[in-house]
Amino acid sequence: MNDISFIYLSHKDILNVGITMSQTIDIVEDVFIEHGKGNFENPPKPGVHPKKNSFIHAMPGFLPKQQACGMKWVSGFPDNHHFDLPSIMGLIILNDPETGKPLGMLEGGYITALRTAAVSGVAARYLSIANPEKIAIIGAGVQGRYHVTALKEIFPDIREFRIYDINHQAVESFVAGFDRENRFKVKSADNIQTAMKNADIVVTATGTLAEPIYKTEWVKEGALILPVHMNGWPKSVLTRMDLFFTDDWMQFSTYMKPHNIYEPFLDPDAELGEVVTGKKPGRRKDSQRIINFNLGIALHDIAIAKQIFEQSILKGTGEKLNLI
Repeated sequence: MNDISFIYLSHKDILNVGITMSQTIDIVEDVFIEHGKGNFENPPKPGVHPKKNSFIHAMPGFLPKQQACGMKWVSGFPDNHHFDLPSIMGLIILNDPETGKPLGMLEGGYITALRTAAVSGVAARYLSIANPEKIAIIGAGVQGRYHVTALKEIFPDIREFRIYDINHQAVESFVAGFDRENRFKVKSADNIQTAMKNADIVVTATGTLAEPIYKTEWVKEGALILPVHMNGWPKSVLTRMDLFFTDDWMQFSTYMKPHNIYEPFLDPDAELGEVVTGKKPGRRKDSQRIINFNLGIALHDIAIAKQIFEQSILKGTGEKLNLI
């Protein structure tokens, strides 16, 4: 039997590859095209829940066109700040679709952060009004920061981001992190309602919430809502919006429906891949209020990981480990 080895890429190795938000958005959009055409395998993610407010999920996927095959094993523990640990950690394994041989293992937290914001960027490209000017970001954490980067990539002429978080120090750090050379304003808001007022896009990127803290009447006509985390909106939010989209309906309904988070639980107007491929329309009118729930599909993680893996081979980055 031949020796079997694979390449391990740490967080530092992945950063050294240097994939950009622009590249990530392109990968995400290409994956949505394949998803819209039905050229994929992406079963609903199974998981275990060691603590009430935590999860560890297995996310397998296969993209025939990209010859990208693998799985992400990702954990979400929102109380990890007590242990000085990230709330999201994970590993991504890439396999050879011809033999099943493991090719690479990559740190998954950074890829998760990058792709989550990139998916919102693609969603905004197809579902937002044509020239959004003001963006509300609720939550001054990792996802809030990456969403500023992604949305500026899609809409370079955005004039203002308004940031709110109950942690005032986090907001100050967030605002200071975007220096004055940027041609847009990043401002702190006194409360959620103020942040959302007149916002063309609303990103809710807070952690797990036990009770609703957002009100649909704060969302103006024509706004796009991008909930990075599922909780925080009233149960009736799907009926209060004009249009409802999601990244993958089978996964979203399998995961969300049993928990009765939203009632009534409506079918979406379309999956995002159907909009990207032109099979179904996205926004019909500038006045429509739209909500787009992206639960996160493995296909994006695996496609991005494959791109990083291939670039790492060219750069000689990573550590070769023997399996057999």
